[in-house]
Amino acid sequence: MTQIKSFDDCIDMAGNGKKHLMLGNGFSIALFPQIFNYKRLAENIESDRIKLLFEAIDTPDFEFVMRRLLEAEEIVKHYDSSDGITNHIHNDIEELKRTLIHVISKCHPHKPSEITEHQYSSCRKFLLNFEKGNTYTFNYDLILYWVLMHFHDHPELKLPCDDGFRYPYSDEYVPEEERDLSLHWEIGRERGQSIYYIHGAMHIFSDGSDIEKLSYTNLGVPLAEQVRQAIDEDRFPVFISEGSTDHKLARIKKNGYLSRTFSSLKSITGNLFIFGHSIRDEDDHVFDFINQNNKSLRVFIGLFGDIGEPHNQVIISKVEKWRKSYRGKVFEFYDSSSVDVWGRSSHA
Repeated sequence: MTQIKSFDDCIDMAGNGKKHLMLGNGFSIALFPQIFNYKRLAENIESDRIKLLFEAIDTPDFEFVMRRLLEAEEIVKHYDSSDGITNHIHNDIEELKRTLIHVISKCHPHKPSEITEHQYSSCRKFLLNFEKGNTYTFNYDLILYWVLMHFHDHPELKLPCDDGFRYPYSDEYVPEEERDLSLHWEIGRERGQSIYYIHGAMHIFSDGSDIEKLSYTNLGVPLAEQVRQAIDEDRFPVFISEGSTDHKLARIKKNGYLSRTFSSLKSITGNLFIFGHSIRDEDDHVFDFINQNNKSLRVFIGLFGDIGEPHNQVIISKVEKWRKSYRGKVFEFYDSSSVDVWGRSSHA
């Protein structure tokens, strides 16, 4: 019989040990359920060709469609000596990646003010449970960033939020008009980092070598608007949207920021709380890496809704396999609804 605990009980179990947080899409969906779900995103696809693909496969799930295209590309290579069909599929894969970025930026809330003060405060209370650990997110959106920045200028309320990005110049002898005021991530200067975007994010850009973060402070333009402007100029954020775990890992290894993020998972100790993630096969590269490298880490996995629901049974089945493969490790389940991240219960 699977035991489901409350979030508070699991926090008590973790005791004084370091607590780390890993966020999935459920974190953003809980706040904006009409925006951050694949069905809603799929409704905003503009490309007729990509629309036809979704209709043919009969799903709104971007990652599922991506995985099918990648599988088709591999299969067709054995039959198409001219590379014609393979090239068509490859082009569709690239267009699907761009489409996902476009629809997320199109649907994304425009300003941080779309989150209420009550919601900010509730989320801060939730995040305080993990202030001494690392926070990892699979999400591309700006929601976590907005929450962290909301309290940034209030010393008594400020949350730990070092994402590793720094101003490249602090030399007083460099004329102010020549200083680079953009924020960059560089190997060796990211010490102290505690916020990690596992698969990239809307506001993180790379030209192949340099990795830069957009910020409101530098331009005074809302971040979501900056992202949309960049995409309109064919500058695309760092997004890992490949459909399979192997393809995602291969992309991660090619990007310095993402590979360092991934590598940091090896050194976390104490307790890891997973919230809002369905433990999909597409992210096995992350969970396998954690399980293989963190022998004594206790992992708490959130389940949303009835335990008998298919999505929860999939998670439970996977975790049972982990228990058999990684004997001695502790895996616990908690009811995600037992923690009111966005303060909905008091405003029911």
